[in-house]
Amino acid sequence: MVVVSQSMVPTLGVGDFIFVSRIEDFDAVTAAPPPEGDILVYVKRGVANEYIVHRAVEKFDADGEWRFVTKGDNNPVADGQPVPESRVVGRLVGRIPILGYFPLFIKTSGGFILVVSLMIVVFFSDNLMPLRNEEISEGRFPWAFLLPFMATPIVYVAFWFMPTSHFQIEIAALACWYMGCFTAPLAFEDDDLCFMFWLYVFVLLIIPLGLDIVWRLTRISPSMWWDVHGSTVPVTLLLMKETSSFHSAFFTVLMFLLPGCVIFFLTMAAKRRGFDPLVAASRWLRTS
Repeated sequence: MVVVSQSMVPTLGVGDFIFVSRIEDFDAVTAAPPPEGDILVYVKRGVANEYIVHRAVEKFDADGEWRFVTKGDNNPVADGQPVPESRVVGRLVGRIPILGYFPLFIKTSGGFILVVSLMIVVFFSDNLMPLRNEEISEGRFPWAFLLPFMATPIVYVAFWFMPTSHFQIEIAALACWYMGCFTAPLAFEDDDLCFMFWLYVFVLLIIPLGLDIVWRLTRISPSMWWDVHGSTVPVTLLLMKETSSFHSAFFTVLMFLLPGCVIFFLTMAAKRRGFDPLVAASRWLRTS
């Protein structure tokens, strides 16, 4: 599942991809204040397909069934109603920061169209950007020019320890990606390999980064993308009715992501068409 609200910050961040394990023995569930209590995922009362991820802070037996008093770590008070074990889906066993944004984004109309459009451009690049310059740059690959792409993974690692980090470091990582969008077409000898490398980085790292920036800037979390509520969304969620808040967030994230896309494709197209300054720069990078 993916965390879509901020009720568990700083333990869980918005956009975290979480792993949930089925509970075989509810007697073994620990209920205590943070950080000792187990984090449970349970079905929202009266709504079959909406889920909450909160910590069990107390538990008691009622008619032979465990009931759990739950509370979000970022909420001032405990939830109103105890949760019976029959509504508990499982407990949290792990998380990957930020990456959960992508499986949600691809299930929106705008996200699906954006990713598919970029895939089409990449897969048909030989037709859309025909190679005019047949000369292959010789020399070694300048690995240093991939360093701008390393900023985003470093940010992801930082979020393991600082879920509430300010978005300024994410903006810096995005600026580094812009730089990489210009240097990558010049550094790679094989354009097809460059296209695939760039696409994977964009889809798996940059889209979640951009969406997290939008959340921190606008406070529009994924819990507001659809007409569904709760603090988690299953990654199997099908396309649903999107809200005006999502459309606002989508156009905002486009403002952050499209400049890098334009830089990459224009640079690649100019190099492939034999634009002398870029061809010379590519040759210099690979031979210096």
